[in-house]
Amino acid sequence: MYGQVKMPVCGPYAQFYNKDSINVTSFGASTVQGNGEMLNFQTPLKAFLERCYTGKQVQVSNYGIAGETTAMGLLRFDNAIAQKTGFLLILMGANDAIQIADNKGRVSLTLDNIRTMVNKAKEQKLDVILGTLQYFVEPAGRTPEAILMRRRNRIIDQLNTGFKNLARELGVFVADINSVIGKNKELYADIVHPNARGYRIMALVWFDALNQTINENYLSPGIVQNFPNPANGFTKLGFNLPSASRTRVTLYNMRGQKVAVVFDDFRNAGFHEEQISTELYPSGVYILYYELLNMKFSKKIIIVH
Repeated sequence: MYGQVKMPVCGPYAQFYNKDSINVTSFGASTVQGNGEMLNFQTPLKAFLERCYTGKQVQVSNYGIAGETTAMGLLRFDNAIAQKTGFLLILMGANDAIQIADNKGRVSLTLDNIRTMVNKAKEQKLDVILGTLQYFVEPAGRTPEAILMRRRNRIIDQLNTGFKNLARELGVFVADINSVIGKNKELYADIVHPNARGYRIMALVWFDALNQTINENYLSPGIVQNFPNPANGFTKLGFNLPSASRTRVTLYNMRGQKVAVVFDDFRNAGFHEEQISTELYPSGVYILYYELLNMKFSKKIIIVH
């Protein structure tokens, strides 16, 4: 069960998320629908988000219906995203691969359907993340079933390549589930659906993709406590920039006298850690004064030798 495995490490970006809630809508077929409380990715994903984004309201909704192709999903897509805000996770196409392998569909039609979904979601200001499809389990040998599964997996590869190209074209993130789960039979409950551990790993991939989206679009400027503190020889300054900016950090003593400018440079958007030497400064208590994006922050630092 996912609860028996270590929870993910929380990145510093969680401290700078500038919204009050995280609303996630998941859309797809049977892998999204899951099977009960433990055989789904939504339950562990919600737990991961609640652990890292402390104090934020987290909602993860499930709009998966088993057996559907992307064409069928498109018919209910508008209702699924109506009045939704936040993030949309799309994982759909395995049933298309079954049909395409039987010469009853085309990869291009599946990609067109996904494109339509993404564009509709973007019109509603949803942040879309496209999931790549996991493989079908391939039996050993040259049995008819093994040959069929390999044919389906060639279609899966084509669809996943198409999904990644679509994501680049349309400016959305990818949760590359396929690259993580691969063809590891220990992560499957049957020929295509994950078991409990597989679903937890899938949740980790979604979690990382959500963090990437948040890191790019929803972070406020801010700083974290320098570490180590007390500092003996060096310390690391941590700060977040929602856009490229000059950052200047000045060291003051407790009498308010300027000691030195310890960092002054330009950095791109994102979280940064910059190591500075403390060897030149006498032992004592100081203030680090940060200036970034027309905002000012301060943190106490103790230097010991």
